[in-house]
Amino acid sequence: MVEWLLQSWNTFVQTVGAANPVWLFLAVAVLPLFGVPASPLLIAIGIRLGTAAGLTLVMAAYVINFTAGYWLARNWFRVPLGRWLERRGHRIPEVSAADETQFILLVRITPGPPLFMQTYILGFARVRFARFLFWSLFIQMFYIYAFLTFGRSLQHNAVWHALLAVALLIGLGLALNLLRHRLKAGRGKQ
Repeated sequence: MVEWLLQSWNTFVQTVGAANPVWLFLAVAVLPLFGVPASPLLIAIGIRLGTAAGLTLVMAAYVINFTAGYWLARNWFRVPLGRWLERRGHRIPEVSAADETQFILLVRITPGPPLFMQTYILGFARVRFARFLFWSLFIQMFYIYAFLTFGRSLQHNAVWHALLAVALLIGLGLALNLLRHRLKAGRGKQ
């Protein structure tokens, strides 16, 4: 069983290692819009391209992904969702211009909602696009780096790089959780 797992893993790494970066770019730009988790794609890109080139590719793909998701949610999905919520006695929340940055940060750093859901929530809320894109890319850059580093370590069987990437993800999660609590506390005082 262990031998089969190792052989399967080596086959996976070799397949991803030979993948065309254009397909990886398109996968990251499009698939998360439909609920496909981004983290396995990031790990695959880390295996194929490494951290530096992977970061460039993923950030460019995320610009497309976030832009498409935002505008789909804001213009196409908002009206049907609004009607559905109204039938149930709810409504899509409005976010004031003064609270937009804080709202974007809270949505992006709150654990749980997948990437596509975060993007759609921010599009539904109609936060300003430039602010949405800037803060979304800024927050995601840290996650991207950690997952790419993890993927790269798997390619080279560098255990210490893998441990470093896992530690980075844990530290990032703890730091973002602390930030989320501070932002929530700040919202409560207003």
